[in-house]
Amino acid sequence: MRILFLIFLLFSSKVFAQNTANSTVSFALPSVSLLDLAPDRNSFTLTFVAPTEAGNVITSTSTNNTKWLNFTSAVPPLVTRKITAHLAGTIPYGVNIVVNVANVAGSGAGVRGNPVSPVVLSSTPQAIVNGIGGAYTGDGSSQGYQLTFSLGIGDFSQIRNQTANTTVVYTLADN
Repeated sequence: MRILFLIFLLFSSKVFAQNTANSTVSFALPSVSLLDLAPDRNSFTLTFVAPTEAGNVITSTSTNNTKWLNFTSAVPPLVTRKITAHLAGTIPYGVNIVVNVANVAGSGAGVRGNPVSPVVLSSTPQAIVNGIGGAYTGDGSSQGYQLTFSLGIGDFSQIRNQTANTTVVYTLADN
């Protein structure tokens, strides 16, 4: 009986024995900072409306909400990013170009930041989205941050009959 017990112990120790092995895995994730505007290379026009009665104000009822900001961001530890916007080119005197940034939409994930809105654009870069971490927005229209542009009059004393073109420049940068 004792012999059977010893044989059983020998076989059971082999059945329950474990072997382990390991390997070291190295990886590198680069810092990623990609920004895109959808749809690409599509200009738009904003116009003022002349009053039909003397003494009434010049208005602008035109807006454009066809632009979407898309981005991919992989940040270093303890770093956040922001998207700034500024005007490059002719800025008509007395005219305000305003951008409203909607809440983030689409299929993206991560820390996609918070919109700053409304922003009166100028030649000085201003944050329009703050607090971006590791994230992506999805690609194309209906993904990311929808931008709505409108015109306003900032100073009637500077208004002149004119036509001008300007470019809105967007930058994704570390805070």
